Amino acid sequence: MKKLNLNFKSFLEKLKKKEESKEKKKLNLRLKTEAFKNFSFTDLKYKFSILKKYDYDIRNVIGVKGEQRYILYTDRKLIRIYHGKLKSSALLSTYVPLEHATFYNFTVEKSVLEKVDLDSFVETQIYENAGVNETEDYIIKYKVIDRLKNPKQVVIETIIVPAIMLKNSFKDILEETGYIDYISFPAFAYKALYEEQILHPANDIFAVILFDKIFLTFYSDGDLVYMTTLSGGLGQIFKALEKLKIKNFNLDTFKKLITQKGLDRSKFTKQEQIVLGIIQKEFNNILGLINEQMNRVINEYDIDEFDRLYIISEYGKIPGLHDYVSKYINLDTFGFEFYEKYNLDRLPVDPFLFLGMLEAHYAYKKNDQRFNFSLFLRKPTFFYRPSGIIILTTTASIILFSIYPAILFYQGKVLESKNNILTKKKLALMGEKAKLVSKKKDLESIKDNLENTINEYTKKVALIKEFIEDVYKTKFDYIPKSQDLVDITLLMNKHRVFLSKLDFEDGVFYVDVYALKEKAIPHLIDDLISNGFSVSFTQVISDNGKYKSQLRIKE
Repeated sequence: MKKLNLNFKSFLEKLKKKEESKEKKKLNLRLKTEAFKNFSFTDLKYKFSILKKYDYDIRNVIGVKGEQRYILYTDRKLIRIYHGKLKSSALLSTYVPLEHATFYNFTVEKSVLEKVDLDSFVETQIYENAGVNETEDYIIKYKVIDRLKNPKQVVIETIIVPAIMLKNSFKDILEETGYIDYISFPAFAYKALYEEQILHPANDIFAVILFDKIFLTFYSDGDLVYMTTLSGGLGQIFKALEKLKIKNFNLDTFKKLITQKGLDRSKFTKQEQIVLGIIQKEFNNILGLINEQMNRVINEYDIDEFDRLYIISEYGKIPGLHDYVSKYINLDTFGFEFYEKYNLDRLPVDPFLFLGMLEAHYAYKKNDQRFNFSLFLRKPTFFYRPSGIIILTTTASIILFSIYPAILFYQGKVLESKNNILTKKKLALMGEKAKLVSKKKDLESIKDNLENTINEYTKKVALIKEFIEDVYKTKFDYIPKSQDLVDITLLMNKHRVFLSKLDFEDGVFYVDVYALKEKAIPHLIDDLISNGFSVSFTQVISDNGKYKSQLRIKE
């Protein structure tokens, strides 16, 4: 028996080596043939930049706004001051200032969208209802929002920018390059923060306070939901402070006051408390407007609550603002320092310029130009222009017609060689088949003996398995109440509900709980019931900013 096994193993190893040698020869021949057959100018496209349609590198983005010039290396997550020429392989981007755009939205039945050309429909709605000048040209970008509580309707959010503004505002860039690859607008650019994983998806509000306006943009799960412009802003605070008749008080003084002291009580003297009081009062009005819009979105859209607020002023960061807003609106509040992880040199980067650079990279990476306001895209390389296409086509035709006969001759030789190889292989396999038939009979005898042995062991294993199952059922079928407690604890953590007291009596858990959000305890109760627990509870009461109740939980 052992001798037979050794001989058979040796035979299989020799056969394997022989087959590997033949397969290597065939593979080399096939690769050479396929390489020649599949030769095309597409292969050269990635080796010679002249054959690419555009000579830009989407990994690097140059951002320009006035005198500011930065370059963003997206693969290295690094931003630096840019000193080179704007005309380069890097993408070139800038952004439309908020004050130059108009927001407009309208509701429409979903059934209507299926019957119209959407671009024309949106344009008509804007010229008829948005109050724009019908004699002027506008660049219109829009997004269909399907998040209303009414499932039969959608909202179309639009941003309208005068074409003449785009042509006049970026003359300095165009004179140097002749193109701008991407012109962004912040309301759309926020999406890139989620795509590039700078922010994790949540229900977010982005607020920008200008001198005479407040721009609000609402996002949910990484997608735009709603945007609006509100009257008001820093100008209201300035006018209120003017009434104090402070000596030498002007806009420059006001800007320093807002950016250096802001709402930070520790930076105001006793004599300046009246100034702080006015600033707080006017900011309360601004935050009241933001709160109204937040409640409006919650009432009209499929959103229960908001998680975060990102806020910035026209003048930049305002000391004490985040803590003040957090107390007033009860949201986690942050600034617009989205570029912090990229900004190793601690540069004073315009946050909207960074957003535009990030969106430009994201848009070209995803091949999505829906929200690009640029009218000045760079021209294709020579071979993608009409004259270049003619030259390339003529040259390619001459080459192809000259090599076609050679290709046919080469293919004939390849097929002849392949036929000879297959014939030799067939003869060899026929001889090997006869030897294997003889070996098969010996192996079948061994197989019969092994099957008898296997049957005996199978019966023994079945008896042992039955014994183990009986032991397992006796020992482990009962799940202790500690597991219930673990499950309850996990669900409390999930909904941010906290324990103040726990008792257990007659199979019932008595759990005194509290939460910081009103809906947290009801959500916990729903989740407990959906997980198989029987739950009764006392009325949820509010006590010093906490919501309290006692739950009686039984499985």
